[in-house]
Amino acid sequence: MRRALLLLVVALAGLVAACEDKYKDPDPKIMGYDYFPLEVGQYRVYDVMDIRFMSDVGDTSRFQLRERVDTTFVDQTGKLNYKIIRSVRANENMNWIDDSVMVVTKSDAMVMLTKNNTKYVKMVFPVKEGQTWLGDAYNNNTGEDYKPDPNTNKRAEYYLTKEDYTFENVGKPYTVNGNTFSNTATVIQGTPIETWIGLNDRKEVYAEGVGMVYRLFTRIVYCNASESKDCTYGIGYRLHGHERHEKLIDHGKE
Repeated sequence: MRRALLLLVVALAGLVAACEDKYKDPDPKIMGYDYFPLEVGQYRVYDVMDIRFMSDVGDTSRFQLRERVDTTFVDQTGKLNYKIIRSVRANENMNWIDDSVMVVTKSDAMVMLTKNNTKYVKMVFPVKEGQTWLGDAYNNNTGEDYKPDPNTNKRAEYYLTKEDYTFENVGKPYTVNGNTFSNTATVIQGTPIETWIGLNDRKEVYAEGVGMVYRLFTRIVYCNASESKDCTYGIGYRLHGHERHEKLIDHGKE
């Protein structure tokens, strides 16, 4: 009888241990949660170069941008939300002026950012090389996808589609403004492509324990028959577009 009870106790202990192993919290290091840290008082400051193209002329503006985690709140679904205030100034000698507000939620599976009432899946977990997801899965945005016709100056097989985001260079170092971050992950937004029709190149680089250290946004439409009735300017003429670089220069916690 005692032997049977002893075996039952051992079996139950094993079952409890197995359940604990099965339901234990995921390892933050393995999941890559620190690539997107969130804590009230955290801030990051970027040098920004913003270029707007029209008729092959670029209008360049330079300024500084700050993103600061201001407060938290719990929404109707019970999720913890972080309110992030974006502020701008012309240079370090000027005062910050609040520009816009974003809301971020972070779960074991993803980071969701809401900006201008539009939701974006900024990152998914675990962070691993080659992992893909739909950045616009929770909004109505669509990207342009097409195959250029080599015989004419027009788009061929043009259609709208949701864009894949992809992790690249996970765990690799990255240098920006002379500062090297030893462990980073790059999010490629959409498919980088340049043809005689246009240029699309967008990415964000995140450093462990810091957050985003670099952002590139480039969408330019070159002169082509689909966009201009009389395209006589030659290949590479920028009809219109937008190029923006954001480089981290400071970060910390207030």
